Amino acid sequence: METAQQQRGVTVLICTYNSAARIKETLQTLARQKVDPVMFSVEVLLVDNASTDTTSQVAAAEFEALNFPFPYQLLYEGRSGKSNALDLGFATARFEYVCIVDDDNWLEENYLALAWDVLEADKQIGALGGIGRPVCEITPPAWFSEFAVIYAADKQADKQGDITRHPSYVYGAGCVVRKEAWQTIHRAGFKSMLMGRHGDKLTSGEDNEMCYAFVLAGYKIWYDERLRFQHFIPAQRLTWNYVERIFAGNAESEAALRPYLDYIRAMQGDSAGNKPLIWLRNAKFSLQYAFVALSKMLKNNERFREGESSAIRTSFYWQQFKALVKKEISGDNSYQLIEAFIARLHKLEK
Repeated sequence: METAQQQRGVTVLICTYNSAARIKETLQTLARQKVDPVMFSVEVLLVDNASTDTTSQVAAAEFEALNFPFPYQLLYEGRSGKSNALDLGFATARFEYVCIVDDDNWLEENYLALAWDVLEADKQIGALGGIGRPVCEITPPAWFSEFAVIYAADKQADKQGDITRHPSYVYGAGCVVRKEAWQTIHRAGFKSMLMGRHGDKLTSGEDNEMCYAFVLAGYKIWYDERLRFQHFIPAQRLTWNYVERIFAGNAESEAALRPYLDYIRAMQGDSAGNKPLIWLRNAKFSLQYAFVALSKMLKNNERFREGESSAIRTSFYWQQFKALVKKEISGDNSYQLIEAFIARLHKLEK
């Protein structure tokens, strides 16, 4: 895929699926962004990711009705999966920084200006994240606050600033990426192991994977709570069944991304990277975490009822354990793929 020539400015990239009912307010908040055109330019790319509703038509009409203050394009990606939509958006983006905005994210009016300042101050930041705050369509359940982070609606880390060492990623909602970092990993042959959410499936982790690749390429991951946005959460997502589906998807994706973390820890001096029976070694830790969560579950008299955090974490680590064992048995070659990716990154440095 041919990549657009890079220029000074920020590209806002909206990857959307069936968002005809919610895209208007997202575009309205973008139209209110306060930026100094002397400092940098802004463009907006909306990628319709195989929607089956009228998302593109509604968005086009809203851009027109707003007399939208920034240049914009409507793109269509027929291959389902957020990672495919991201690839098209990054390849099309003209500017050096790309702000990933989900179709239910409402950025505060100074978001882009603050992001510009942070990224300009440190050229080694590959990905920058802020903090989401929930705007729920209905009164949220009592358990919601404990699980807000999985909705990209809570703090991402215990501290602000450089979080490259831990947790080594920011969530995709509101993430601002240095396009040079994206280009670097793709020149080294980066191919996502995960599709991201596609259609109604809740598998995720493509944002984590991109950040992990940036870390392996020598970039920093940064977190700044001055970057704030509201995350609209519709009623159908405020159910325990939805939380269970998110945890199930995360268990699968976190198991798949273990090679990245092991090589990052090796790079940081905390691990030896690939080892014999490495999938089983990781499975052992997941099983230990499952027993810890199980003991808490029994102590709290939980029985996998709605809102019981230890119970759902027991299930999460058990599913992760099974996924890791399956990878060992099947001879999964992901560690070798990441080794080859790192070798190609080193060649680029020479």
